Amino acid sequence: MNFQEYLYNHGFQREDLLARLAESLELGETRSKKMETAYNAIYDLLKGDPVFFSKIDFVVYPQGSKAIGTTTKPIGKDEFDLDIVVQIRDLYYKYSSSEIYNHLIRVFTENEVYRIKLEPKNRCARINYSGDFHLDVLPGCIIIENGDRLKVPDRELASWTSSFPKGYSGWFLDRARDVRQPILLRKAFSDFVSLNEAKAEQEDLPSENIYLKEPLKRAVQLTKRYRDVYFSEKPKYRTSSIILTTIFAQFYQGEASIYETIDNVLNRILEHYSEYQQLFESRGVYKRIKVLNPVDPEEDFTDKWDKDNEYYIQFIAFAKSYKEKWERLKKGDFGIAEELFGSTRTKTILKAQMEDFSRGQGDTLEKAGLTILTGNNYVDSRGNITENKGYKSAPNRNYGGLELKLNQGNLIKDSKNYIAAHIQKQFIEDNFPWLWTMVKDGKLLGKGKIKPNGCKKEYELLVEYDINRTGRKERVFVLNDNKIQFGNTPHLYPGNSLCLYYPKDLPLFLDLNFVDVIPWISEWLVMYELWNKYGVWLADEVKH
Repeated sequence: MNFQEYLYNHGFQREDLLARLAESLELGETRSKKMETAYNAIYDLLKGDPVFFSKIDFVVYPQGSKAIGTTTKPIGKDEFDLDIVVQIRDLYYKYSSSEIYNHLIRVFTENEVYRIKLEPKNRCARINYSGDFHLDVLPGCIIIENGDRLKVPDRELASWTSSFPKGYSGWFLDRARDVRQPILLRKAFSDFVSLNEAKAEQEDLPSENIYLKEPLKRAVQLTKRYRDVYFSEKPKYRTSSIILTTIFAQFYQGEASIYETIDNVLNRILEHYSEYQQLFESRGVYKRIKVLNPVDPEEDFTDKWDKDNEYYIQFIAFAKSYKEKWERLKKGDFGIAEELFGSTRTKTILKAQMEDFSRGQGDTLEKAGLTILTGNNYVDSRGNITENKGYKSAPNRNYGGLELKLNQGNLIKDSKNYIAAHIQKQFIEDNFPWLWTMVKDGKLLGKGKIKPNGCKKEYELLVEYDINRTGRKERVFVLNDNKIQFGNTPHLYPGNSLCLYYPKDLPLFLDLNFVDVIPWISEWLVMYELWNKYGVWLADEVKH
């Protein structure tokens, strides 16, 4: 038994999926190194300033998601932001707020590299690394000797304002460490290695780092990703990371798993805020929630919700949408993870799970699926998926839905191409004897049973091939599975005919040999059983 099989047998597969998804959202090594280099360069630049910074004692450190371990890759072309603090170890009242701010801007302006990257903001200097990430550099002075509470310049107020980045980081990290029992996956990993110590040394175990991060951090990462997906069409009202992070940490009660953390926190959010929402919906009275800085209650992270209550309305809508999709995940529908966290990412993670699960095992559904996903598989005379024996399967993408309107050219009315049907019959008899065929009125009709390797069920199939039909020439039906229904099962056409390929991928007149379609039937059945198991259609597909 390998580790993935151990997780599957103990009901931990969903938790492993969430951990892998969250891990995949971490910043890549290349981007992390770029940011670290940029971060260090800022310190070196300031330290070399002969006018001001070289004459004072200061330290530079990250704040925000980098400091608390909840970084999430941006979607598409969005930039990632790194927040860093320049903490001057001197009392704030010795300087004016504008003096500190202006010195920071001056250093960047005087440098030819940073001058073109500089974007002055209200409280900080933003350094834009175009198309990749930006650094927000926040200067501040301490309030008391040897303390970490800061006063930072605010240009709009023309004065100082309070900030306590180290305090917030410490508060969140304490909340994340407050787990009631050992972290679920960390314990499972440890138990498996202990039970199979000799064998485990020979197994290719996944990186233990996947399972070390606390559930709260992983939950925040995944929530921020769905936030980005949800607000992609309305970015103005996107709930900020500091608000989401604070809410999750406040409602966290030491759950040992990522799944329980998200599930319970979502319930607590909707329960806690339902009174406000009902008041607004029933009487039009807007009484918004307030998310206060836990280490500085005078700071309201949601103060702009007073000026525009649409921020609040959209946050509640986001939470309800998240909860609705999460309920489907609770029922074992991993397919919903595609909508929550991204299709490509979810498929990649499930494939990695399947690779671990199938390693060392016999003829499994996972092995058959992985062979198909290589794009270089064969199908033998009994309908089994193989790596090198049988009929070579051509590349294909599943589609389904309504028939596509394709230009088929001019066909002679009432013409019957009987020869083509007989040729296809001979091809099938030579390569796929499991399918009994006959020719009637120019159509090739067939019936047979197959159980592709790894499948739990033997499927009875009915096929029809008519070269004189416009559009798709074939129809393929499963006769003994009433769950295969158009509208409920992916990649079917009305009438429950299997969708085996995307018509627009093929030549204009769709004059492919019907024998080329037969391997795709076995592939469809394997992917159908994997879809039943994982809730995700893993093969190449065209969404519709």
